[in-house]
Amino acid sequence: MTFETFFNSEIKARLIKFFVYNGGQSFRVPAIAARLDVPTRLVKKPLAELAADGFVKGRVSSGFSVNRAFPFLEDIKLLVLEFPPITDGRLIKEANKIGRMKLLIVAGILINTEKARTDILLVGDNMSERKAERFLRFVESCVGTELRYTLLKTEEFKYRKSMFDRFVLDILEFPHRKVINKLKV
Repeated sequence: MTFETFFNSEIKARLIKFFVYNGGQSFRVPAIAARLDVPTRLVKKPLAELAADGFVKGRVSSGFSVNRAFPFLEDIKLLVLEFPPITDGRLIKEANKIGRMKLLIVAGILINTEKARTDILLVGDNMSERKAERFLRFVESCVGTELRYTLLKTEEFKYRKSMFDRFVLDILEFPHRKVINKLKV
């Protein structure tokens, strides 16, 4: 196995990221495909290659998990965590489809920190819940794991902030990145 053959496809790279973000959990092929939002048939071959390389262990019948004995696991984790799972430009483009976004904060797994009350905070007006769910499924497919999210109307956010709501203050005090900030928070 060489570096080039290890990272030879987008699906394989997404699988590697998926297993890094999901730790030691075991997943069956259909569940992996659903989380990555790709057809099952596209996942099978790269997954078999990763199993042959020793990065994952398991069987199609019982599920796959990352092989903790893989010699380059820590190096791959560092490499995966160095790159953002999704670009800010793509987040802005997709988030603006939900409604009139005033504030988009990313935290937690999206900025590689453990201490966060939510991974995504969306604040805006005229937001469609269906479009918000579609946005979150898209972001989850990029990250490869489930995200914690909060959806607030602008007035509710302002009220909760003015009342020193612990949840809102924690989001603003813990490590985070403001992707959209029309509220000047």
